Amino acid sequence: MDEIIDINTLFGPLPAASTDRAVDSLLAMMDKHHVTAACTLSTLGLLLDPTVGNTATRAACTEHNALIPVATLNPVMYFGDNTPAQKLKDDGFKLVRFFPLIQSWPPNFGPFKELVSTLATSALPIMINIGSLGDITTLESILDSYPSPVILSTVNASHLAETVSALRNHSNWHVDISHLLSPGAIQLIADGVGAERMLFGSGAPSRPIASIVNTLKLSNLTSEQSALVLSGNARRVINL
Repeated sequence: MDEIIDINTLFGPLPAASTDRAVDSLLAMMDKHHVTAACTLSTLGLLLDPTVGNTATRAACTEHNALIPVATLNPVMYFGDNTPAQKLKDDGFKLVRFFPLIQSWPPNFGPFKELVSTLATSALPIMINIGSLGDITTLESILDSYPSPVILSTVNASHLAETVSALRNHSNWHVDISHLLSPGAIQLIADGVGAERMLFGSGAPSRPIASIVNTLKLSNLTSEQSALVLSGNARRVINL
């Protein structure tokens, strides 16, 4: 079986779902589906305080070698401190994620633009959840000159045209396939911009890993293309 690196996992409390997804739940799902490694973060960072969440993330990833630390920052709590960017890289974080819809800020948000500017000096890839149509187009102007990889997440079928357009315009942009639960959608992106622009993500443990694994199997990607999506692209994009 091909190696799997999951770019999109979380652990911790999820009040909206009335659940608390422990690290052990994530690890059990990874083991069941033969996921070699998973990029993950504590939900405390996106729901409460990024500093607390990032500390919890580092602790979990230090304890479990299969977990890759992902940082999160909240622009609503950003007041111009430029030190976090380099510190995150020095602390071993491989990626920084943003959650505008959950944290109630629009993509065209001044503090987010400032944060992106400071992160550019660290060369850390960034990953951002997509909400409404038009969000990706807005991000194109904000992240146009970002020097490191940009990963669009929670992209679904309604975002396909906008996603393909953005990926054509930005060679360092990629898409997490966690919400593309149609083999045709995955094939469309592969045909439009290439399989090397897609990353395997599941949203585990809140979302089943099997769903996206099966969707990928049902697509018409070649074995070489599938291997890129499952792990090869992640190794390149987040420098594993």
